[in-house]
Amino acid sequence: MALRISSSVEGCSNQKCSFFVFQNLNVLKTLKSLLLAFGHISGLKVNLDKSNIYGINLDHAHISRLAETLGCKASGWPILYLGLPLGGNPRVGGFWDPVIERISRRLEGWQKAYLSFGGRITLIQSCLTHMPCYYLSLFKLPALVAAKIERLQRDFLWSGIGEGKKDHLVRWDVGNGCGGTPEKVSALWHQVILSIYGSHSNGWDANTIVRWSHRCPWKAISQVFQEFSSFTRFVVGNGERIRFWEDLWWGDQPLGSQYPSLFRVVLDKNIPISSVLGPTRPFSWNLNFRRNLSDSEIEDLEGLMRSLDGVHLSPSVPDARLWPLSSSGLFSVKSFFLALSQVSGYPQVFPSKFVWNSQIPFKVQSFIWLVAHKKVNTNDMLQVRRPYKALSPDICILCMKHGESADHIFLHCSLTIGLWHRLFQLAKMDWVPPRSILDMMYIKFNGFGSTKRGIALWQAANIALIRIVWRERNARIFEDKARNSESLWDSIVFLASLWAYCSKVFKGTPLNAIHLDWIAVCTP
Repeated sequence: MALRISSSVEGCSNQKCSFFVFQNLNVLKTLKSLLLAFGHISGLKVNLDKSNIYGINLDHAHISRLAETLGCKASGWPILYLGLPLGGNPRVGGFWDPVIERISRRLEGWQKAYLSFGGRITLIQSCLTHMPCYYLSLFKLPALVAAKIERLQRDFLWSGIGEGKKDHLVRWDVGNGCGGTPEKVSALWHQVILSIYGSHSNGWDANTIVRWSHRCPWKAISQVFQEFSSFTRFVVGNGERIRFWEDLWWGDQPLGSQYPSLFRVVLDKNIPISSVLGPTRPFSWNLNFRRNLSDSEIEDLEGLMRSLDGVHLSPSVPDARLWPLSSSGLFSVKSFFLALSQVSGYPQVFPSKFVWNSQIPFKVQSFIWLVAHKKVNTNDMLQVRRPYKALSPDICILCMKHGESADHIFLHCSLTIGLWHRLFQLAKMDWVPPRSILDMMYIKFNGFGSTKRGIALWQAANIALIRIVWRERNARIFEDKARNSESLWDSIVFLASLWAYCSKVFKGTPLNAIHLDWIAVCTP
């Protein structure tokens, strides 16, 4: 049982002192005397009227008596300390209400009418997604609270604020398609965790089997320890830290899994490599079994010895542990998250380089992302989502011959295919239209060459064509205005040239030079 006393110091703005003491009356009187002495010496008065006392595992009546002795107020938990709730239960939804309210207040200041689709994505990425991060540095986010935050972000992305219900074109769980040791042993935070929870039996990590409380952040982290361990790889040096049987250091599985019959009868299952093989050749093979081996086990032992014939220990080089999911060999949250997503069966096939690496405005990239998922509001999609609002009959407004779908309007429509043919003729390429617009984004045509300029301008031209076709479709439906293919081609050339002119690879090249001759500006 203990007390926390929060005192306010007059003369220093927003300065507060905290003391943790045992619930002893003499200790409180001594503390009060020290505070008074501090005020006389420093000239800074400790205002006990504005101070609070909090009890840890104490009833409120007892805390009130102690507060009366000290001359301050008795308060209860939780309290806000350094911006975080202290003493609350992070598994309860109310614990996260300040985060939810802060996100809601931030959204109230923005209206969908003033932000494009790409602008709303930028706001979510740069602002709303980062708001819970301070809480998440210590507490695990409950699934219910995560769902509330995602719902706020999802509704803002697709519907804005106060504009009624709108269609959510793409499922929230569909991503954007971008996808020595894992941690330094000497790092300060690693040493802190080890000092609190102790060392794991593998000799590398902190202990994952301890008595938990619902406020313990290490509990949530340790729940993915098995998944984390399955991705780590070991590099053998002197063999003093890597476990012979249980660590993955030789082959595709730990030796204990490759030779289960031997592993069952071995005495020391955590024995390091150096203790088994010895520092130099020939290997000593110090394998201690709890009984004599059977004939089949002797055959397994001979196979084990043959398989390890190529192992070489380096006495002067320490063992190391690598994270193969990142190029640096160091652990990163992003690589771990992507690996877990693949295991969970999330779709990974997506033309991310075509969509997100192109040198075009972000709001256009966001539109192309919708096109790649075939989630733009073409007539076939509207027939599913809003059959009472969809156009009838379901026919393409550009050719007036076939039904409208993403693949048709952006690739197979007679008007659109003519524009594609013109683009490939300009690049002096023969081509066959693929079956879908997604396949079109996958295929690397290198129409203007393989240089950085050629790749950037080819992507810009492809995306400009898709963008102009969609604008023309909307103009014919909502404004009853139509343009011929020559006018559309001029718009495509200008828009692609403008995007290329604004990119880094065309820095210093005049806009008119790009607009007049695409092939010349892409030729090294």
